Amino acid sequence: MYIQKIHIKNYRNFNDFEMEFHEGLNIIVGANNSGKTGLLSAIYLLNLPSNISIDDFNKNNLVQFKILYNEDAPKIEITYFINHFINEDDEEDESIIKLIPFLGFKEVDAMRLASKDKKKYFIKAIVKAVYELDEKYIGEYRKAVSEIDAFDDFMLRLKRFVSEHYKWHYTNGVSDLQAESKAATSIFDIRFIEAERTAAEVEKETRREIDSFAKDNKNATEIDKFKSKVSEDLRAILKPSIDKLTYLFDSEQNDIGLQKGNVAIKPSVQANVSIPDAFITEVKDTKSEFIVPIDHNGLGYNNLINIYMLIKLKELQVGKDFRILCLEEPEAHLHPAMQYKLFKYLKKLDAEKKLNQQIFVTTHSSNISAVAGIDNMFMMAYDRSVTPQDCINQSLELQFKDQGKTNKKSEAKKHLAKFLDVTRSDMLFADKVILVEGIAERLLLPYFMEKCGYAYEDEHVSIVEIGGKHFEHFVELFNGNALKKKVLCITDKDFSWNNEEGKFKTWKSYAEDKPTHIEKLTERFAFEEFKIVTQKCGGRTFEDELFLANSENIDTAVELLKIALPESLHETIDLCKLDIAKWQEQLPSIDGRSKSVIQKYVNSYKNRVDQEEQNRKFYETLVFAEIFLHYAKANKGDLALSILTQGETLALNVPSYIKEGIEWLK
Repeated sequence: MYIQKIHIKNYRNFNDFEMEFHEGLNIIVGANNSGKTGLLSAIYLLNLPSNISIDDFNKNNLVQFKILYNEDAPKIEITYFINHFINEDDEEDESIIKLIPFLGFKEVDAMRLASKDKKKYFIKAIVKAVYELDEKYIGEYRKAVSEIDAFDDFMLRLKRFVSEHYKWHYTNGVSDLQAESKAATSIFDIRFIEAERTAAEVEKETRREIDSFAKDNKNATEIDKFKSKVSEDLRAILKPSIDKLTYLFDSEQNDIGLQKGNVAIKPSVQANVSIPDAFITEVKDTKSEFIVPIDHNGLGYNNLINIYMLIKLKELQVGKDFRILCLEEPEAHLHPAMQYKLFKYLKKLDAEKKLNQQIFVTTHSSNISAVAGIDNMFMMAYDRSVTPQDCINQSLELQFKDQGKTNKKSEAKKHLAKFLDVTRSDMLFADKVILVEGIAERLLLPYFMEKCGYAYEDEHVSIVEIGGKHFEHFVELFNGNALKKKVLCITDKDFSWNNEEGKFKTWKSYAEDKPTHIEKLTERFAFEEFKIVTQKCGGRTFEDELFLANSENIDTAVELLKIALPESLHETIDLCKLDIAKWQEQLPSIDGRSKSVIQKYVNSYKNRVDQEEQNRKFYETLVFAEIFLHYAKANKGDLALSILTQGETLALNVPSYIKEGIEWLK
């Protein structure tokens, strides 16, 4: 039995929100304030409807009180859609009893008849929970708010009504028939492990599990027998003392007036053993094998141990209580490697149908998202661009379902499943995404963003290096995604300036060149939130375009050459700068390997196809851009780090295509 879907109205960030879930493991990722904690809280309300405050109502709706709430008081509605697989031969399955108040029996019959095996079929129950003003006080409410214009005054009056006259009402969501509160809140045993927790708080949940196990009829009977036997044994051990106390009390109780009051003191011993308190978890050192109490162990490991026990102890009562476990940010206090291993283990249990419960996890950990599996993940966001503002979600399983005969989404999914590592999975949590080919762009983009007045650390932007040109697999994650994140793709033009005869081609051929991979991306991905930028000023990669963008400042251009070219050429760089004639003069004194490289590009310039005088200056600069790229391409990461190290002393210009992309991203 599990929650298949939830529909939330007017609760926290949720205006009118609906989300479907998996039976086992559900990993929910998203930026801060995207609604993840609110979702877990809404699920938990089914088991433990806590005291709701006015701050739990959707504030975007409350501020419109003059329009929305003059006549009707605000209310919170949460509808839970519950699925359960019935096997009529399973006599231990108690689900039907729990779900009867919330079933539509015509619907159950229809599901039974539709099943091939008439004894095995799904049933669906709907629990509608409404937190609303007692109708007896609606007149008083209307009078109280009728003459209010200020929002703060409305909130003060609403706070009084919420604290005194609001309560939960439950109905069968199929038939709208009233249901008892206990019937709704006892369907699931829901445990909510919050982000701000100590190991002791998590251990309380573990002890609750043991207490639940101890209350089972068979176990409770055996425990009562045990307590009785322990009490009897204790009385035998303490008999001399008990006899002395009995003699003392019998001889003196009349002196204090007890006997005439028909009351007598009878000393005895009773073993009132608390099973949860008796249950302890100890930690064994795997090398020296000594034992220490768990509260003497590290907080991270304690959290791991107790979370693991909460999951595994459910196996003691399979089919008895229907468990939901909500874990908020389980990465807290836990080493990244342990996060990875824990969720690798949970994913394995889920794949083998051995979780025995539904688990909801909210996380900001890329270690968890990297291993949890695409099909288990959901992305969440709070969409402020719509009216009314609301939370949105996207199942990644559905995101990568092929439509029609194409299998492009399946191919993208296979690729992501392999390459969605700790670094790349960061894009699941970001508000905006920049996809780049290599390490140099990834390292330098935050610096460029800052120079463009768009602070990287403030904007929740993820820069993802994909290590090539297979952008389509990553872009597919956002193609048609309900979250509508902006995705900027920064790719290389990869134009080859040298023709077969060793001559520089014409500028026109560069300007008209349309790279195949860019055309394919443009054709495949036409959604509004996607943009591709590439070099436009003569560069074919990031590095030579960076040089061209800074060639007007001779000092900066010289420093860039000295960063990329070998130290043996630094003296020549200082002497010749960007003067081709001087470089030709110095060629005889340059070592053989560097000499052949420089000679190649000088010859391409001299023999260029385009001999127009107005383009001569560009081709002169292109020679040095090509030389710069030749040496930089083997050490792109080192080049980027050197540039970052020198920082503002270089006075770099941001390449125009990157600036264009950053401006679009704002």
